[in-house]
Amino acid sequence: MIKIVDEAECRKYRSDCSITLKKVCSRLKEKGISAQFTLVGSGARNMVTRNGNGPFDLDYNLEIIKAPDEYWNDLRHLKNTVRILLDEATGLQCFSESNDSTSCLTSILYFKDEPTIEFRFDVAIVAKNSDGTLCRLIHNKNAWGYGKDQYVWNEVPYSRNVAIKAKQIKAAGLWLDVRNQYVSLKEMYLSRRWDKDHPSFVVYIEAVNNVYSNHFS
Repeated sequence: MIKIVDEAECRKYRSDCSITLKKVCSRLKEKGISAQFTLVGSGARNMVTRNGNGPFDLDYNLEIIKAPDEYWNDLRHLKNTVRILLDEATGLQCFSESNDSTSCLTSILYFKDEPTIEFRFDVAIVAKNSDGTLCRLIHNKNAWGYGKDQYVWNEVPYSRNVAIKAKQIKAAGLWLDVRNQYVSLKEMYLSRRWDKDHPSFVVYIEAVNNVYSNHFS
């Protein structure tokens, strides 16, 4: 059963992730890449969820603001660069080497001397296109067969004006509806569909848009 994690339990992990990602951004800057990280989705709004008593995770966006052409023209190079620097930084915090999934890099913290997962955090590499729409760097593995991978920017659906919509919802006293909708969607994606590649910040966008549509459209 999906449930909200107590805020006090999240605080330490947020601090560890922040230290790690600050180091990543500093190292990227040395390579001419200007980037900033943001805690997104549930973690930024005290709506972190877990399945039963299992581990929970935090989602971060690493936004690439400016970079040399060699990275824009070779997205594999961009993601590999971020992955290598992330692994170097998380190694100091005792996380595992990152797992390169379709839409993010995942670092896992295991309980000491046990194979059980304690906590994990996902880092999605993002950038904004010319009209301000957020795009995620997607790694389509073996896209055409024969081991040929594809790296592309995919727009995050309906990501524009989400902050404005959320503000209106809060002002109307309907934020509990967003929380309930978020938990319901998490339950659907993680428990019923076993969709592990649906980041929390995308679920949050969907929850806000659903509530906004029900009450303001």
